Amino acid sequence: MDETYERRAARPPGNLPVIASSFVGRRRELAEVRRRMEASRLLTLAGPGGVGKTRLALRAAELARRAFPHGVWFADLTAVDDPDRLADALAAALDVKDQSHRSAWEQVADHLADRRLLVVLDNCEHLVVACAGLVDHLLRRAPGLRVLATSRQPLGIPCEHVLAVDPLPVPAGEAAPAAEVLTAYESVALLVDRVTAVRPDFSVREDNREAVARLCARLDGLPLAIELAATRLRSLSVEQVADRLDDRFRLLTLGSPAAVSRQQTLRALMEWSYDLCSEQERLLWAGLSVFPAEFDLDAVEGICAGPGIGIDTVDVLDLVDGLVAKSVLSVRPDLPRARYRMLETIRQYGRGILADSGLEQDLRRRHRDHYLRLAVHSCETWCGPGQAENLARLRTERDNLESAIDWSLSEPGESRSALVLVSALRYEWTVGERLAPGRRRLDQALKAAPEPEPERGHALWTAVWTALLQGDRDAAAAWLEECAQIAEMYDDDHLRGYACLLSGSASLFAGDPAGAARHYAEGIAFMRRLEDVAAVLWGLFQHTIALSLSGDSASARAAGAEAIRIARERGETWARSEAMWACAYDRWVTGDQDVDVAELVREALDLTPNGNQLGMVLDVELLAWIAGSRSCHDEAARLLGTATALWESLGTGIEAFGPALARHSARCRAGAKSALGRSRFDALVQQGRARPMDMLRPPGAPARSGAPDRAGVPELTRREQDVARLIARGLTNKAIAGELVLSPRTVDGHVERLFDKIGVNSRAQVAVWLARQRQGARLPDDL
Repeated sequence: MDETYERRAARPPGNLPVIASSFVGRRRELAEVRRRMEASRLLTLAGPGGVGKTRLALRAAELARRAFPHGVWFADLTAVDDPDRLADALAAALDVKDQSHRSAWEQVADHLADRRLLVVLDNCEHLVVACAGLVDHLLRRAPGLRVLATSRQPLGIPCEHVLAVDPLPVPAGEAAPAAEVLTAYESVALLVDRVTAVRPDFSVREDNREAVARLCARLDGLPLAIELAATRLRSLSVEQVADRLDDRFRLLTLGSPAAVSRQQTLRALMEWSYDLCSEQERLLWAGLSVFPAEFDLDAVEGICAGPGIGIDTVDVLDLVDGLVAKSVLSVRPDLPRARYRMLETIRQYGRGILADSGLEQDLRRRHRDHYLRLAVHSCETWCGPGQAENLARLRTERDNLESAIDWSLSEPGESRSALVLVSALRYEWTVGERLAPGRRRLDQALKAAPEPEPERGHALWTAVWTALLQGDRDAAAAWLEECAQIAEMYDDDHLRGYACLLSGSASLFAGDPAGAARHYAEGIAFMRRLEDVAAVLWGLFQHTIALSLSGDSASARAAGAEAIRIARERGETWARSEAMWACAYDRWVTGDQDVDVAELVREALDLTPNGNQLGMVLDVELLAWIAGSRSCHDEAARLLGTATALWESLGTGIEAFGPALARHSARCRAGAKSALGRSRFDALVQQGRARPMDMLRPPGAPARSGAPDRAGVPELTRREQDVARLIARGLTNKAIAGELVLSPRTVDGHVERLFDKIGVNSRAQVAVWLARQRQGARLPDDL
């Protein structure tokens, strides 16, 4: 719509207030409001307080003036505290001139009956029932009426369309984008607009961009909070305001005197929302503040309800639904398990209420216990079907698990639970692409709980494994010795078994496969007696590698075959895929001509659980070595490039796995570089790093031709296809945001939905999935 023409045209009647400050952003929302208003006679803009519903409604109404010959009218219901006065307030806003004895309902209905106009009903949340009744009555009596309402909860009328108004996009991630990119975020643009009104010299520069990004992110992109923060920038730097946001309700108290009282301070805004809730909803609001990020209904029922809390478990669903309706919670219902979240400002207000309730410590402990049980269950059920789902659940709950660790480390007397938790997350650390964070958490827990107890022993062997995978053999040796001492102190065969298995890994990675084989045999014997099948499998596939490197191919194949058999019987895929790799490696290194070794590796790769990047990169390495030994140097170079990218994202390298494997990789690299020349070799390696589409194709096999077969391929949106393509090129979410001119938060959402649709846990798995689809001609090569 041409706004310049609009301003020049004669305007229909109405009473829309003139907003002095400029309107920033919201182009997508304005377009959506226009589309929804064409489809429905009642559109409610719903969202939390301070999100900008009124501003959006006024702007949309202003742009729609020409469509309503009898005007666009605005009714602010903030001051209407009696439902019986609602119709009178609307009559006054519409300038209804009727002195008869008829009710205000009838006067307004008659006034609107033959008119074509738009009514903006602002702030309906405290009069929802009354507004629903009046609007329903008026829509039935006045066919030319359109209503645009703003509310923290929908009116609930059958004909109502609801548009959720979200906060403005904010920068996400630890590193802020460049200043020129940062100002493209609507939250930052609003901050700059409001600050320059009081400080004309203000701008986003290289020296303040990190603080600007942090400020907008911590304010959740909430427009009112940003505007309140802007007033503080008259006398404080951006860094100072951002640093003081832990006490945001004291800091953000200088709103416009012309604004209604609840919009002059952030606390008043929260209090208005709090007053709209029932006593039980208020109690749950406070309880939900223990969640640092998203959560599901099971967690709410397990943590925030039950004896001593004041909420019955059977009531939780209705209370959560009520908080969603009042925009205290937002929900993602499209996932297999609906997830909820609070804006940080709403969460901090709830924390203040929780701190005064006397329930904080109990709820924090219940939160920790809930996620500790989740981690332990994931660990105990690892050896069986559903490993990918296990990893996906841990990834989804990562923020809650991290919070549970933090509380256990900071709370006196809880360090033992921290040890149990970081140990139970062993597969998250070692299989789920989390080596570095896992190592840091294990370090913290071990320092917090130095007493020689069995819980420390299990954390020690977990730490040994992460250190070995990172190539830190000195730390691994010290921890391994202490683990063995605790095992003897408590006469604990389980710890003895793990100490033996890890001694085998330490020897294997140090280049002593014969010594490793002896340790593995002893450790596996312990675990068989204890009927710890997961540990037996873990030992067997490593034993297979040690025996092969020792030159005992027959024993290696026997151990590998046993591991594959047990894993198949249990429906387990992780150890099975690793054992298949070990058997394929033995056949390749011994020159076995009876099987297609590359095909065996591809079978192992197909079986590798989603998220097991470590297993995946070893598969890719072996495929490269096989290609090189067959003089398929182009393919070897591309595969080495893919492996390099995967190793870099893991934070380790092939050298950590011992000199024998490192030599294979180095020889393959040297052979390919010699055969191809450095320039071509480097170009092909870069291809493999950026687009690993050919890594699964048999050497020399042509790409499949014919029409693409898209059967069984998840339907991706165009934007999800763009994101998948850029992930496969190795771009971070922040880099993708810059490439596609989107906010990082939007990209985060696309990535999460992409992971859910194609059933993966890591960015490397996206690259592999994409390569498989291209190999099968299921997706176009330009995706």
